[in-house]
Amino acid sequence: MTSYINHFRPIYEFRAAVFWLAACVLLPISGMPYAWAFMLVGLSFLLVRSLQIWSALKFRMAISTKWLTTLQVPRLLQVQKRMREEANSMYLAIGYEWTQKHCQIAHDILRMPTTDIPGLPRWLNKTKTGRRIEEAIEGIFAPKDSIRDVMPQGSSWIHGMEPKKALVPFHYKAMGGHTLVGGTTGAGKTRTYEVISTQVIHLGDVLIIVDPKNDAEWKRRVEKECARSGRKFLYFNQAKPSESIRLNPIENWSQPSEIPSRIAQLMGEGPFRDFAFLFIDRAVKGELYIGDKPTLRSILKYAQSGITTLLEKSLRRFFVEQGLSDWEEQVATETTRQGARNNGAGPIDAMIALYTARFAAHERGHEAIDGLIATHVHDREHYMRIIASALPLLQMLATGETGLMLAPKADDFDDEREIWDIDKIIKQKAVLYMGLDSLSNNIVQKAIASMILSDVAAVCGSIYNFYDSPPEVVLIIDEIAEAINEQVIQILNKGRGAGFKAFVAFQARADLEARLGNAAKMLQVLGNLNNQIILRLEDSDTAQWFSDKVGETAIRNMTITGSTSTGSEAHIGEFTGGVSRSLQLEKAPLIPTGLIHKLPNLQYFMRISGAAVYQGRIPILQG
Repeated sequence: MTSYINHFRPIYEFRAAVFWLAACVLLPISGMPYAWAFMLVGLSFLLVRSLQIWSALKFRMAISTKWLTTLQVPRLLQVQKRMREEANSMYLAIGYEWTQKHCQIAHDILRMPTTDIPGLPRWLNKTKTGRRIEEAIEGIFAPKDSIRDVMPQGSSWIHGMEPKKALVPFHYKAMGGHTLVGGTTGAGKTRTYEVISTQVIHLGDVLIIVDPKNDAEWKRRVEKECARSGRKFLYFNQAKPSESIRLNPIENWSQPSEIPSRIAQLMGEGPFRDFAFLFIDRAVKGELYIGDKPTLRSILKYAQSGITTLLEKSLRRFFVEQGLSDWEEQVATETTRQGARNNGAGPIDAMIALYTARFAAHERGHEAIDGLIATHVHDREHYMRIIASALPLLQMLATGETGLMLAPKADDFDDEREIWDIDKIIKQKAVLYMGLDSLSNNIVQKAIASMILSDVAAVCGSIYNFYDSPPEVVLIIDEIAEAINEQVIQILNKGRGAGFKAFVAFQARADLEARLGNAAKMLQVLGNLNNQIILRLEDSDTAQWFSDKVGETAIRNMTITGSTSTGSEAHIGEFTGGVSRSLQLEKAPLIPTGLIHKLPNLQYFMRISGAAVYQGRIPILQG
């Protein structure tokens, strides 16, 4: 018969230990021959029972008390170095591998009333002396470098059911599959990121952080570790321009159409978005043709005032390139003729006519100029109605202090803030912390995050295509629903080949679905997050999704039945009875959803794709 251990029965060994203790005391004074030999036997049994009692008490103490782990950063770096050398892995807290044994205990506990879960006697906490005894017991059984967790969230027994804990490894090769960090507000996502980002900084990898909440403690930790390791720390925050760097989100691209794509994707779906893309694309190509560098500010200028000036500069350059030395005389003649016929036509119309007659009609024109001419001759009223959908967005991003930060002027010597872009950050192995003011300025911050992440995707594509040995880049995005776009999905899908390791966080799958607009897109994102670190969740749908990911196992279910009976004509003392026990195997989730809802703060379940499942407790970094 398969063995079954009941971890929650009374400690029967305590009675046996008392008996053997009494025997060891009485035997020396009993006068019994060879009493010393019997006393040695009694001491042996007393030792065995005492160890069993100690183990039971330790188990009860572990499952009845919540702890928080504290860890000094120098100690973390020592542990990280050892784990890197021994297993090429990162430290991710103290914990244990979650197996069928733990699933069995969890199901046993979940099936019993909360009041039946064994622990320290309740009377200890009712008197002053009892509280002292309880504190003394805690001092004996408390884990190293731990403090008691007095917060009400979570159940203490989840982490305490395994006495033999170890360092939880997160292998670097597995990180290439990208990682989801899920948890409700206050469960510990940011503290998890602190542990990860601290190790990444000291490893020397490029680190890019997008934090919509702009967590002050996380920012201070990253800045402090950069100073400790001699790394370049860059801080971008639109709400704190005096402390921020300037960051150009459209600096890096492979095709000119990427620039209007990044702007158009911030708009809603529909024909206005497509027309806005078309007109912005024409302006960008025109700027590139005349040798100007497109910026958000220049795009806004041409959207507001039209592209007449840009078209004129383009035609001037084109005529010179084509060797048309007398173009100015021909334009003047054409202007006079058109003015007499059309009641005041301007030089630009004459330039267009010359270009069309001499070049475009013979298929010798230039596509950038053709596009600008199409915009110029387009109905002005219709054009303004279409471009009006993009103007508010461009106005937010390209004007005021935000415009100076996102469209920096290199020749503005009065502004001493550094100018960076994503490609420069990666090449110089710097650390970028983007703190976004999403609470008070949500629309602008989402747009900024989307633009920057589009630039990250562009650099990722360039690295993938042209680098023989790509640099190691860790991208951390907190609250992914605030910043996700098509480019982020492409990073998750193809970033591994470019050396990118992404960590993204959310509170519930519904956040992603609401942001992306449909469940298929949400599943596409989740399908590219091969590793999951799940802290306490309030959302049952997300908890069920993770439980299904982990899979099922077999647990033992003990059923005890008893019966008594007596006949109507039998003597009052005559009866029959019986007790039967049956042990059955049944399928059960390896991690029930109830456990995910009951996790205390800073505790998690981690699943590595195709590998083990762990339960751990994130430390609070100090120093």
